[in-house]
Amino acid sequence: MYSLWLVCEPEEVDILSAELCEADTIGIQEIDEDGRVALAAGFKTNEHRASLLKQFAAYTPRWMAENAVDWEAISRAAWSPREIGNRFVVVPHWHVAPKISGRLPLVHNPGLACGTGEHPCTQLGLIALEKFVSVGSVLVDVGTGSGLLAIAALRLGAARSIGLDIDCASLAAARENFRLNELIDELVCGSADCLADACSDVVIANISGTVLLAIWEELLRITRRPGYLIVTGFPESELRIFQQLLPEAYVFELEEWRCLAAKLS
Repeated sequence: MYSLWLVCEPEEVDILSAELCEADTIGIQEIDEDGRVALAAGFKTNEHRASLLKQFAAYTPRWMAENAVDWEAISRAAWSPREIGNRFVVVPHWHVAPKISGRLPLVHNPGLACGTGEHPCTQLGLIALEKFVSVGSVLVDVGTGSGLLAIAALRLGAARSIGLDIDCASLAAARENFRLNELIDELVCGSADCLADACSDVVIANISGTVLLAIWEELLRITRRPGYLIVTGFPESELRIFQQLLPEAYVFELEEWRCLAAKLS
């Protein structure tokens, strides 16, 4: 067993934790260090040591061999139910979903794929879905990852929620998360170009800004009129580009990340 130690500011913990999960950590421990935070992330092998040290070079990384650390127990202790927006509570599968008035549980396995609810862009996507998904609507989630946004749409009353991803491993994780929520999945290996024109009342894509721009025409094509297009996954520095494409869009903000949602007519 091995661990990667990083030192960061408190406001950076959520983003770094999400990045470490995407790097396949098996558990994360937080330790207060006089106003800053030390993050210790466990890994099963030494295989990705060099790439991880390079990826997190800005956070004084240290790579250490561990003997008897129960990273699974540490991970479970660190992941607790999290309320997001006005409607959702995101629940790791080892917890009993809390019964909170007005809150819809989204059960997931945090270790399976990106989209754990920790990253600000996932949270922005959930907040936008609260506003624009109506009972009986059809949603397409492009780049579904863990499937969390597609599951959220069904919780809000969508009649259908279709998740697309070009990564088969992500789809396997999404399928497991649908099962944990006792929902039937509609998951497709591919991108928006495999769908029919105007097939969805709401289209959401939580992908990097570069990929969003590359598939922009496809996102517009599959969105029914009138319908809603929701895009996130990009920082404030890229916001102007997307506002030029969707000048009448709502803007949602969390830390340095942004989400746009626009009604297409």
